Amino acid sequence: MSQLLVTSYGDPRRSIALERAPSPPLGSEDILVEMQAAPVNPSDFLLVKGGYGLRPQLPSPVGGEGVGRVIEAGGQAGTGLVGRRVVILPNYEQGTWADRVATDYRNVVPVREDGDPLQLAMLPINPATAYLLLRKFAELSPGDWVGLDAANSAVGLCVIALARRQGLRTLGIVRRETATRAVRDAGADRVVVGGDGLSERIADALEGEELALALDATSGPIVPELAAALRFRGVLVTYAFVEDPSPGVRAHDLIFKEVTHTGFWLLNWLRHASRKEIERTYHTLDDLVASGELCVPVDGTYRLDDYHEAIDHAMTPERSGKILFTFT
Repeated sequence: MSQLLVTSYGDPRRSIALERAPSPPLGSEDILVEMQAAPVNPSDFLLVKGGYGLRPQLPSPVGGEGVGRVIEAGGQAGTGLVGRRVVILPNYEQGTWADRVATDYRNVVPVREDGDPLQLAMLPINPATAYLLLRKFAELSPGDWVGLDAANSAVGLCVIALARRQGLRTLGIVRRETATRAVRDAGADRVVVGGDGLSERIADALEGEELALALDATSGPIVPELAAALRFRGVLVTYAFVEDPSPGVRAHDLIFKEVTHTGFWLLNWLRHASRKEIERTYHTLDDLVASGELCVPVDGTYRLDDYHEAIDHAMTPERSGKILFTFT
């Protein structure tokens, strides 16, 4: 089998290497998945740099999610999955940047045969994060406003699509004017560009209304601006960060509007949710991928041997979509 390994913590362009080795022996609860596709995510790079919520002992397989087909089971527990197409849950117990992945049978969820493999490969992290952000933190009613920064990101586009299905309105914030069209085309009700005067642009876009929920992917200076746009007892959720400063919600908003600022990490949900909830969530999203209601733009696909080019492409600013490894 061929797989990519993190060999040292640092720049992903220099800290990842390709290894070829026999497929590992399977334990009694293990399965072997022949991979079809696996995305390159910012969280993967954060892990390689040593700044993620996990810090595995090196060398370590890399890659958080993907889709493939189960071709072997090490024992009775996984035999029912043999021949099934599955997505690998992003618990980082295994690396997915590999042509074959050995993992515990509990670390996969079966999916439909009629979905696009590229879209299914991206299902476990970004669509799941968007789905849970809209359901876990605030009681939302049709017509409520949801604001989000990095609105042109994969999570942002999924939030917009899922919010529309719930009858919610979305205010997308992007860093540059060239990104506004993609967000509008995705169905956002309003789009504004960040920078100086953002508070006024948000207020103008909302036309006197307030956000019920704000979703932050930067942990940066935009945090207090989002919090200020929330209604009484509105909720701001930070689920990603570019750097790791201490974002400050103004005391005025915390005290007088009683806003809540909290965080979300998908891995915590995977650790604590019931198996039934996990499967129900991914089967719902699987159906939306199959119907075309959830679709994340793809900017390029690469073979595993071309991992240097894939990593360079994924680290290029202003991409128009995701980068994935493909194996079939």
